[in-house]
Amino acid sequence: MALMTRLARLVRADLNAILDRLEAPELVLAQSVREMEQALDQERRTLAGMDRELERLARRDQALAEEETRTMDALAEGLAEGREALARPLIRRRLESGRRRTAIQRQRVERTAERDRLAQRLAAHASRLDDLRARADRWLADTGPTGDERSPNWELDPVQSDADTGISDAEVELELLRLRRREVTP
Repeated sequence: MALMTRLARLVRADLNAILDRLEAPELVLAQSVREMEQALDQERRTLAGMDRELERLARRDQALAEEETRTMDALAEGLAEGREALARPLIRRRLESGRRRTAIQRQRVERTAERDRLAQRLAAHASRLDDLRARADRWLADTGPTGDERSPNWELDPVQSDADTGISDAEVELELLRLRRREVTP
């Protein structure tokens, strides 16, 4: 029984080692950074949409306030002239407008709280992305090719084909991420 357990453990260890070699950690890391950037961009678009919604609600509230002011002016004028038949529809319109404003103001409060929560979450995600980028840079610097891993004629033949340079797709992806970060960061 112990022999079978040990043999099974050995097979699992070999399979895990093979999978680790196939994974290409540089590519996995670059893909993780890309996915976080995409999620962050989506959150930014959502935040911008919420800002537009808040502006729309503010404009609607302002329009209702102006309508309510006009209604109150007309109501005061009608009451001053003794036209109660004109006053009733104006009172109804003012009350309806007041209820709509109350509903809009409640929506604004709810949307503002939701927007603030999203902004905090966005800031936390941006911080985590920056941290991941920094750790990726450190990891790449620690695992980058040493002089022994380079081709012996590296310095002798500066004009080599792309296949001979030893630059992996992962290195290209990570350099692209660094360049993007420089465009975003002043």
